[in-house]
Amino acid sequence: MRTQHITIADVARACGVSVATVSRALLDYPQVNARTRERVVRAVRALGYVPNRAARSLVVRATQTLGLLIPDATDPIHGQLVAGFEQEAAAYGYIVILANGLDDPARERRAIESFVMSRADGIALLGSVLPQREVRRRVRPSPVVFVDGEHPGLAGYQSDLPTGCIRADDIAGMQAVVQHLLETGFRSIAYAGGTGNASDLTRREAVAKTLQRSRPGATLRTYVWRAADWDPDTAVVAAIARDRPDAVICYDDKMALSLIDGLRTHGVRVPRDVAVVGFDDIPFARLANPRLTTIAQPVVDMGRQAAAMLLRAIQKGTMPRSVRLPVRLIVRESTVHTSARPGGRSVAPSRPGRASVRDR
Repeated sequence: MRTQHITIADVARACGVSVATVSRALLDYPQVNARTRERVVRAVRALGYVPNRAARSLVVRATQTLGLLIPDATDPIHGQLVAGFEQEAAAYGYIVILANGLDDPARERRAIESFVMSRADGIALLGSVLPQREVRRRVRPSPVVFVDGEHPGLAGYQSDLPTGCIRADDIAGMQAVVQHLLETGFRSIAYAGGTGNASDLTRREAVAKTLQRSRPGATLRTYVWRAADWDPDTAVVAAIARDRPDAVICYDDKMALSLIDGLRTHGVRVPRDVAVVGFDDIPFARLANPRLTTIAQPVVDMGRQAAAMLLRAIQKGTMPRSVRLPVRLIVRESTVHTSARPGGRSVAPSRPGRASVRDR
């Protein structure tokens, strides 16, 4: 028989048992003895039977699916997180429904509604701009995990919910960047950002506070970057080329690479004239010319942990506590001359106002 025509009734006839018994065996019910279960499994494999996921969900009230909302599937960081999330989900027999929010509250709400209507067993949101308590109300009783929530009210991430949240330690990362720049001899430090989301506000504040503690009286020059991803903000590039700060810390790697490219048109050399730092350690950071100094997030691991957190909540009915993951400073040529030896540091999760840095 052709595989697509095989039904659970065919399996039952081949085993000489009822359809109900086949169903219970496939669901690993304890009422089915080991010999019968083995006979059912052999028949399933021999016939090529594929269980109907929708029908199974009506029986066990579960769909073996997880919903994952990300801001933008074209972003290399988001893609890495999706990979980690799907790997962990697949290891436990779950499939993933993916949606793009594009930093739009209305799109995010529609995506969450579609997850709920699809009866996803759990939902994870990367970089959501919605209030976390609103999301929990919308998905209840399904568990939800937040990864790097971006609602502006979460700046400094003091307001993350106590359970179900995963966040990279932006503050410790920025502390390590400022320390590296000062130790390298840079004094006039600027920050280029402008998304206005929680991570942007947190990173800018961390740079300002760390600089103030290290050099009392020092002020942080800030530039508001309004261009789209990968596009240079010509006004900001021109201003930096004119102002010539010693170093510019950018919100992320895409902005940093765009800045380096834009500065070339003004005859400004990186790092000889201006040093540039990014955040994320996307694959292009190590291929750029000059290679980019940046903060590496454990993105794939964040995806795995988000899926694992959801699966534990589904199995146990309680959501694990929120976690803050360490980041790593990667020193490359954009802040040192090419004769210097690039290295890396692991940055442990910080307490408020402190950063713990250990050499690798």
